[in-house]
Amino acid sequence: MNIKELTQKIIPKAGLSHYTETYLTWTGVGLIGSFIATSLDGQAELAYAAYYTNAVNDAVGYNFWILLAVIGLLLFSVSLPVIYLSLYVPQAQFVANQLRRLSYTFFLVAFDEGGLMIGILIANFLHTSDKMALLADKSFLFSDVGIFPILALLLVNSCLWLLGESIYNRDDKSYSGLVTLLIQTPLKYLAPLYLSLTGIVVYLIVHQ
Repeated sequence: MNIKELTQKIIPKAGLSHYTETYLTWTGVGLIGSFIATSLDGQAELAYAAYYTNAVNDAVGYNFWILLAVIGLLLFSVSLPVIYLSLYVPQAQFVANQLRRLSYTFFLVAFDEGGLMIGILIANFLHTSDKMALLADKSFLFSDVGIFPILALLLVNSCLWLLGESIYNRDDKSYSGLVTLLIQTPLKYLAPLYLSLTGIVVYLIVHQ
């Protein structure tokens, strides 16, 4: 299996068009909201009167985004063995479905919040006015907004979408993409891979 075939297999059933549309929606909300907030605060007489830009800054929290992602990852790790078990034990199907849906929910909310943060950070990066610079100075994520932190957040947030849409499709309630690929992997390869990755995830979460 080459890289092109592997890439095609890990793409969830929702498709890249859903990914692009959702990202543009939430990033656009953050970006436009920041510009409007700056314009409104620009009417204030005092230079430090940044009521609306502070409101944008408080809209989402980096720590809360981390929490949502961590819960999603933990649920994803628990879901995989239950999904595999449900292939041989029909009674486990109900539990697997509930875990998949719950994991998807946390990933979905985290992805949306991440998109919103990216839009706000892009607005910060552009520094269209002194008022906008206040957001950068008080950023909920970085004290110095740069292109690389934005790209890193974009990459991590994309992984959340990939995991969430792979483990649960809201249209037909199935799993697809990466999860299908993992479940179809022979157990002798899947078990060590699962234990290694889960161990790394748990270690990073506990010792963050």
